[in-house]
Amino acid sequence: MFNRRVEEDLERIRKANLPPEERIKEEEQEKALQEELSSEETKFTAKDIFAMSIAVLSLILPFFLIMGAIIALLLFWFLR
Repeated sequence: MFNRRVEEDLERIRKANLPPEERIKEEEQEKALQEELSSEETKFTAKDIFAMSIAVLSLILPFFLIMGAIIALLLFWFLR
């Protein structure tokens, strides 16, 4: 836990002591890396959306089936 904070602090100190040219170049590299990572995270294909839809249906459908069966049994019991 503290080791990570120490590493982050050391990285900040190193960046603060860099010459301006190197600092600008390093910031550009970090921005490019962040843009690349963020663009990879938001790409959903049709297969991804289909898989998510099936996952949601597999969670919700049993509840609807059970409620429908209970309603059908109640209707059959009271309307016979």
